[in-house]
Amino acid sequence: MPTLNVGDADIYYEVQGDGPPFVFISETACDGDVWNIFQVPEFSRDHRTLITDFRGTGRSTRTPMRYTTRMFADDVAAVMDHIDATGAIVCGHSMGGRVAQLLALEHPGRVKKLILASSGASHPDARGIPLRIATEMVEMGYEKYVREHTIEVGWTEQYQQEHPEEIEHCLKVRMANLSSVECYFRHVIARQEHDTSERLKDIGVPALVLVGEDDHAVVSDMSHRKGADILATGIPNARLVVLPGERHSYFFTNPEAAHKAIREFIKD
Repeated sequence: MPTLNVGDADIYYEVQGDGPPFVFISETACDGDVWNIFQVPEFSRDHRTLITDFRGTGRSTRTPMRYTTRMFADDVAAVMDHIDATGAIVCGHSMGGRVAQLLALEHPGRVKKLILASSGASHPDARGIPLRIATEMVEMGYEKYVREHTIEVGWTEQYQQEHPEEIEHCLKVRMANLSSVECYFRHVIARQEHDTSERLKDIGVPALVLVGEDDHAVVSDMSHRKGADILATGIPNARLVVLPGERHSYFFTNPEAAHKAIREFIKD
């Protein structure tokens, strides 16, 4: 299992394929395995793909500590340097998109193109652990909360009814190696404290902002759909693509549409 020691943590990573580097960064408290379902098989055909496990998740060091999105970005940058993956296409989903923004801002030579999928710049009215998350986790328990939250946010009611087997497959991967409750909460805090709202104008690489049309579910103060509009407006010359009928998990429900949007963006 390849890992890189970054001083206070060992960061797990996987590299597949040959070609220009393509980095995938996961959502809140989620390890890199979710990208192995569809995205790595697709893009490793003509790129060298890199996925990592955030510290606190998967096969990376799980020592509880104060996490920040800047820390996560520095970890990814260190792995990119280690495998010589500068000038990469970087795709971040949800909180991963926040990490990707900082990768472009703080480590600009490492990023050639930026894909921000269902993400945002800040949570100005909801720092710390949102009350809804804390309440539902107490009522449901940790594992049930993660499962139910993933379903509610990720898939429309129609998709849930028509494709239960596909959802179970995705959940099996998502739930296979859950972080501890404390690490999960610390990831949530890192996400809620992230704020690049005043720095979007300084992102100097081409950016694709990708979001589902129905990605309106909220656990705090802002939906991913609204966050996408803020990113598309704030980043110079950003391209906004809204996927019809999709919520948060279109990388799994409709990978063909997501991949088509990405392919059209990276070919320019």
